[in-house]
Amino acid sequence: MKKIALYFGGFAVLSLLFCVCYYTSYKSALKDFNKTAKEQENSLYSELLRISEENKSLLNRLALKEAEAEAAREKQEELSEVIAAGLGPKNTVLPSVSYIEETYDLTTNQLESVAKIPPGFLIGMTKEELSAYVKEYMENLSLAEYEAGLQAYDIISFSEDKVVLRKTYDISKVPYKFFINITKGMVTVYYSDLESVYEYTHIPAVDLAEEDRVALVEGIYVKDREELYSILEGFSS
Repeated sequence: MKKIALYFGGFAVLSLLFCVCYYTSYKSALKDFNKTAKEQENSLYSELLRISEENKSLLNRLALKEAEAEAAREKQEELSEVIAAGLGPKNTVLPSVSYIEETYDLTTNQLESVAKIPPGFLIGMTKEELSAYVKEYMENLSLAEYEAGLQAYDIISFSEDKVVLRKTYDISKVPYKFFINITKGMVTVYYSDLESVYEYTHIPAVDLAEEDRVALVEGIYVKDREELYSILEGFSS
């Protein structure tokens, strides 16, 4: 009987220990599960909040664009009504304008005229506004226009119904097409605007003769490609 009681007592103790260990593991697992679920819930909430803010921002931008488009349509309709009524401002370019673009080459003394679709910016302009545009165009020449030798941009004719603009070119007056100097220790070739890179030569400045380095520090202006490659071959030899 004592052995039976001892067995039952030992079994009861082991069962109790097992139950305690199981309960402890269950509580720990439940705690970890709840923690993970809470973190996922917070992460999901943050993501939903972020998406909601992005959607709100997108909707606001769309609403703003729609409002701007509607305002532009209303303004255009008002302008059309005013023009139709003959009450519009005088001497402004109409949408039905005849637009002529002339090109005059001084080296060949040839004048070319081409009828084109009027650019959008031209519609509604006064002569004073067009003069300001032409002046700004000449003061901020593109690289292509500079190299083509653009010398003048003139308003030949201006009215509500017809605009004639003329560009005058003289390629012989373009002083140079390239500019060579040293950039980050290397010989670099720029276009005539002194900003756009034509070629990174990978020629180290330290390998050049002293007189060449001095010249490159100030910069060398080059008339054409033939002269350019002659100079670069001299640096490489």
